[in-house]
Amino acid sequence: MVTSTKVMENEVLLNTIRRLGNNSKERYVIFDATNNHCVLECNDPFCVLTNTTRSQIINTDYFSLLSNEEQMTTIEMIKQKIHSGVMVQAKLHHSCFNKPSFLAEIQALPFQNNNNETLFVLVLVKDVTYYHTKEFLMRLEKAMYEAIEKDNSFDKKMSIICRGLDEFFMPNISSMILVETETNQLQIFKGDHKKGISELCENNGFYKEVMKGKTSILVKSLDEIDIPKEHKMFACSSKKQFGWFMPIHNQQQQAIGLFAIILKQHHSDQAFFENMFRKIGTLVALAYSYAKTQKKIWDLAYIDITTGLPNRHSFLNKIEKEKEYGQNGNIKIVKPSEFHQIVELYGREAGDELLRQIAKRLDEHKHEHHEYIARFTSTSLIISNATSNEDFLTYERRIKEIIRQPFIIGGKQIYITLKTGIASYNDEIQIADAIRFADNAVSFAANKPGTHMEIFTQERNDVLEEQMMVLNHLSEALKNKEITVNLQPKVDLRTGDIQSLEALARWISPKLGFVSPTIFIPVAESAGKVREIDIQILELVLTWLAERKSLGKKLVKVAVNISPDHFYYEHFVQDTVQLVQKYNINPQYIILEVTENIGLVDFQTAFAIIQELKSYGFKTSVDDFGTGFSSLSYLQRLPFTELKIDRSFINAIGDAATLAIVQSIIQLALNLGMTSVAEGIENKEQVEILRTLGCTVGQGYFYYKPMTIEQLDAVLDQ
Repeated sequence: MVTSTKVMENEVLLNTIRRLGNNSKERYVIFDATNNHCVLECNDPFCVLTNTTRSQIINTDYFSLLSNEEQMTTIEMIKQKIHSGVMVQAKLHHSCFNKPSFLAEIQALPFQNNNNETLFVLVLVKDVTYYHTKEFLMRLEKAMYEAIEKDNSFDKKMSIICRGLDEFFMPNISSMILVETETNQLQIFKGDHKKGISELCENNGFYKEVMKGKTSILVKSLDEIDIPKEHKMFACSSKKQFGWFMPIHNQQQQAIGLFAIILKQHHSDQAFFENMFRKIGTLVALAYSYAKTQKKIWDLAYIDITTGLPNRHSFLNKIEKEKEYGQNGNIKIVKPSEFHQIVELYGREAGDELLRQIAKRLDEHKHEHHEYIARFTSTSLIISNATSNEDFLTYERRIKEIIRQPFIIGGKQIYITLKTGIASYNDEIQIADAIRFADNAVSFAANKPGTHMEIFTQERNDVLEEQMMVLNHLSEALKNKEITVNLQPKVDLRTGDIQSLEALARWISPKLGFVSPTIFIPVAESAGKVREIDIQILELVLTWLAERKSLGKKLVKVAVNISPDHFYYEHFVQDTVQLVQKYNINPQYIILEVTENIGLVDFQTAFAIIQELKSYGFKTSVDDFGTGFSSLSYLQRLPFTELKIDRSFINAIGDAATLAIVQSIIQLALNLGMTSVAEGIENKEQVEILRTLGCTVGQGYFYYKPMTIEQLDAVLDQ
């Protein structure tokens, strides 16, 4: 009977974990920690990512998908932590069936029984190969431009690339860059570890054949090709037998050299090498061309490296020149609705390729010679048309025509819809405003189904003017200290006693009347004035606490919301400490609330700030937990003291899936030593459920509405 009960309890827990995995919207697996890490469940996106079927994954040891010599230490660390009940995050090379491995960011969440034994582990898997590669290419590009600005030698620029390649690929791959000299030789650039290789070799044999071609060549045995003996000896000494070679072309498609890549094993994803080294080849060509002429470098600075399209700088330069000649026209911002889904399924390169193909079709179907197409953001294109009488119905038909046929992305046929935002520019409307208006219009179009075109209208401008009016009055409100504070108690769910308070900003304008925080806070954030609001609210709270202290009355902890802009302000901690000291209030009475996404901005800085606040005695709280992004990634590493469960979960707590999420959040807070606070409690039933789940603190209209300081004093002094 006991065994049957445990089986049922385990099945309930497993179903809860499965719902948590599904609600995470991530690729995931669930394995049995008590049975050789045997996989019990995985979702379809995980199978797509690993090129497997569910039947191939189920009942296998999950860690067998991660095992290789270089990361065994990390794997053992993960096993140790999950069996100790500790959530862990790591980056590892993840196996993929019949395809190259990919770099994965995994988050392993252990679930234990009452005896602190880990039963099941939920592993969220994210493919970060593209981002890792993209970051590397961005660093390499940045280093190259810095080298150009410093006027470093060509050798120094090539050394930067070679060292970067060695650091990125070690220990599985070794690389060399061979660049043609004026004497028909090849100058060899290599990393520091390739001792014994000459700096020059003859440009004949196999290397010459590579440079004559247009694509890369994969060689399974270096002994079969005509390359210098010392290159073969180096490959043999480093136990690498495969070779991959790719020509490097300049802007005129003339071969200026080649990459020589030596591998330990056959790499089936040739497209990966093609794309990556084509971009690095662009940097080599850039440095090579810079030695010839500065003009070519200037031209390259206006190209988006991932798509080959003109970039935003090129677009602005072009259109501003047209405006100088008195030409009017319009701006279109075009965004594929399915961009993010395509990137999630096929990678960022697929998104770049989609934009490239859309731009090509737009160019092929254009009716105006003075149309200019460029990449605007990572997900959109921007088009200028220097005419004041364009027929937008013709454009709409044109858009529908170019998406009639599927786009071929990674060998797959993909049908898409396009959203377009349009705004005009003329003598009265500047280019920057037209771009902003078009961006506003495409955001509105994004909310409409199917392919949709939205033209910016005066009504939209009126909305912007209204926001500006609020901003102007807000500036006066801050100067005149019109911003006041309401306080809403947080209570102990077991006793109903007030445990702490939350300070809420309120604004009653002499001219506008009551202005909702949902209106003036976003305006303040966009205008960089939200820090002033934070400070005024904190001062009002400290003034109130100091007054109660002087009267010998009971003090209560107060939570004050801190915006990300304020949180990352250089002097935030010291200014806050000085303010508290000014009013002679112990920091333990102040809880600083931030959003859960605060760590996404700059995790290392966020960690240092929270640690410093903690050292002064301040408590920190995560507001509206569960509504942001990558909560689990950052929560485990940021030393918060309080976790506030968003009201949207409490409102739907009667739903089984939502209940499981709330239960997991409460358990998560407990495991991390945090106090869980339920927001938006409105009825007794919610209170009973939260008590059962182990939540100890709650807040909502069921207990108290936000009230003025005077009203709260009356409650506290009873």
